[in-house]
Formats: sequence, structure tokens, C-alpha cells
Amino acid sequence: MKRGVASLVVVGLAGLFVLGCAGLGKDVRKQRPSLVVTTPVVELSKGGKVVMYGTGFAPKQEVMLLFTDAGGGVSGISGAVKPAPVPNKEGAWATEWDFSAYLKMIKPGTAMISAVDQDFKPLVQAPVLFVAPPKKAEPKKDKPKK
Repeated sequence: MKRGVASLVVVGLAGLFVLGCAGLGKDVRKQRPSLVVTTPVVELSKGGKVVMYGTGFAPKQEVMLLFTDAGGGVSGISGAVKPAPVPNKEGAWATEWDFSAYLKMIKPGTAMISAVDQDFKPLVQAPVLFVAPPKKAEPKKDKPKK
């Protein structure tokens, strides 16, 4: 009798454990989108790039990227990133933005990159700090000899 009760308790606990794990799987799949900029500090120079990736998106979901500069100006950059940010079957994507074409409009300071849906509803955003390139040192002038 004791052995039957102990077996029943073990089987019951194992069943609860399995059901609990199954419930966790649903929560993990409904992960919220995230955006990570792997180059969070960027020097404003020709050929500069911002590398970023996203996770938690629906597979093949249309993701558009917007850039908001330190002054509040907004530009769409989806056409300027390579490759296009299309989530894979796990909901992840990675891309790189060569901001050379935007160099004249970007000022030093903290900017934001946002991932938005097809209705321009913000899904997630991440900051990027743009810094001015170092000033070129002026050549030293030799002192005149007396």
C-alpha cells in the first residue's frame, strides 16, 4: 500500500512538472521585441557604421527602422541598411547602417534608432551616441632663430 501511494505521488509530481514546463514554453515564445546596437558609440566620419540586431519579432514580420537625431529630426533608414531587417524563423535579424549619406545632418549627441511596424507604431528603440571626430593637430611652427 505504501509503495502504491509513493508511486502515485511521484507520478503526480512528474505530471505537474511536465505541465509546468509546457506552460513556460508559451511565455518564452511570446517574447517582446528587443533592439541591440552593438556599436553604441560612433565617431561621425565617412564610412562610419552602426551595427544592430533585433530579437523577439514575428518571423518575416515587416520591420522598418527610423533614426531620430539629437535635435529631434526623424529619418527612415530602412533603405540604407544591409541586409534588410527581416526576422528569421526564430524572430531575429541583424543589419548594418553605413550612415555616410546622412553625415551632414547628424550632429554629435545621443540619437535613437527605433524599430516600427508597418503602421509606424514603435516596437522598440535603442540609443546611439555620435561623437565628433578628433580635431586635427595644427603643425608646429618653428620659432625663428635669432
